Amino acid sequence: MSRLRAESLGKRYRARQVVNDLSLEVESGEVAIIDTREPEKFEQGHIPGAVNVPAGENGVDSHSEEFAAKFAEATEGKPALLYCNTGNRSARATDALTNEHGAEGVRSLVGGVKLWDDLDFPVEGTVEVDEDADDEEDED
Repeated sequence: MSRLRAESLGKRYRARQVVNDLSLEVESGEVAIIDTREPEKFEQGHIPGAVNVPAGENGVDSHSEEFAAKFAEATEGKPALLYCNTGNRSARATDALTNEHGAEGVRSLVGGVKLWDDLDFPVEGTVEVDEDADDEEDED
């Protein structure tokens, strides 16, 4: 086995372990799971138990008090795991919630619902990541 292939398998194994740990937290109800994508994407497919609190294109809406209030209502004071398609929008929303709104216990799912689905964790509906839309979402 080549070194590159071994490194790739190692990264995939670590990603599976992290997502597995997160899925156990979600299933147990210890953590609220928040989908920051637009409602159409949420309706198409999402992680079971997720609540849709859209953060807007590139997470721009996460800077608003309205977003913070919807987030607080959806999480009911629990720690939260935010996700989007690939993790960029939810990372921006996590940053805004933590640094601008004083939220604690907020994390972002690196790799987003795409990684969750790619690793065969449960999804209600189907997850289809539109590469063009993903590029727009994930621009820095």
